Amino acid sequence: MMGENNPQPSMFYNIKLEQFVTQDHPLRKIRALIDTQRIRHLCKDLYSDRGRASIPPEQLFLALLGGYFLGVTSERALERELNGNMVLRWFVGLDLDDIPWDHSTFSQNRKRRFNESGVLEELFDETVALAMNKKLVSHHASLDGTLVKANASHKSFVPLEVFLKPEEYKKRIRTLNERDPDDDPGNPTVNFHGEKRSNKTHVSKTDPEAKMANKGNGSAAMVGYTVNGLMENRNRILLNIGVETFQGPTSETAGGKALIDRFHDRHGFRLRSVGADKGYFSKSFLSAMFRRHVKPHVAAKTVGQESVHERVRRMGKTKGYGLSQRARKKIEELWGEAKVWHGFRAFQRRGLIRVRDEAYLMGWLLNLKRLSTLIPATS
Repeated sequence: MMGENNPQPSMFYNIKLEQFVTQDHPLRKIRALIDTQRIRHLCKDLYSDRGRASIPPEQLFLALLGGYFLGVTSERALERELNGNMVLRWFVGLDLDDIPWDHSTFSQNRKRRFNESGVLEELFDETVALAMNKKLVSHHASLDGTLVKANASHKSFVPLEVFLKPEEYKKRIRTLNERDPDDDPGNPTVNFHGEKRSNKTHVSKTDPEAKMANKGNGSAAMVGYTVNGLMENRNRILLNIGVETFQGPTSETAGGKALIDRFHDRHGFRLRSVGADKGYFSKSFLSAMFRRHVKPHVAAKTVGQESVHERVRRMGKTKGYGLSQRARKKIEELWGEAKVWHGFRAFQRRGLIRVRDEAYLMGWLLNLKRLSTLIPATS
């Protein structure tokens, strides 16, 4: 017999949020790894001893983390998710009758407390320390950089006054102000025809630290930042992550050296080899790795006749080199995972310091995902 819908809903319900979260749900496994008391301790000095009680800081960080896990990077969209997503409410610690906070709560707390506090950096580093404590980190790593779009458009670029004569600058300003009456003021029509733009002559009004960037190979330029990552090869744990203002290949090589140095200093753990693509086959980078007693298993180019280049080419015949070159592709898979599933194709914040915090949040999430599957199997 065909069933019928009951038009009379129940008047009272006896439910718990946890019943909406299956035992194999990824957020349940991730939540077990997060120490909320540790987050409170890191945020303790950011709050006053007087005044009204604030929203618990651990709930704000859990909401951001859960939002990025779901690919929700917009704070307005996150507010909507907190209203209707029972799994996310459980993850954050909101009960059924708790009203989610306004979207501006996140931006105001960042502005007043968390910007430049280093909390997200500390939380990311603690996932690395946990992985090392569980013997999940090997001495062999991979290095790679990727471009992430900034929260700015090509239309936000205007000439740097220092590069223009006064009459040229006035002409440019008049051109920018000449819009059609029906034009959208939020998306103005700007005619760049016949005008050459570069990072030396133009700057973004929206995010001055973002630059026009591309990876070469005929790809179109975007307004973005270079994100560098250092990943250990065995379990794909991100050992370090950083953001640099785009400066061509130097953004990756200089940023990569900084990541390795910071990892060595922060965790007291020495890498023995690092795999990378051809972009790192430069004399300065290879020499820097040999000085640090790290074998640079870098994909070799035909150009470059220095002794350090020849040394790496000879190293290409070893078994370890081959293993590193095969494993280094895993970090590209990490970037793909972050961009496809967790909204890392574009930054939401503006300014180098703020986007670095966003990158640490992404690194924290990626490591928690790895650890949530590895730790139960090794405990």
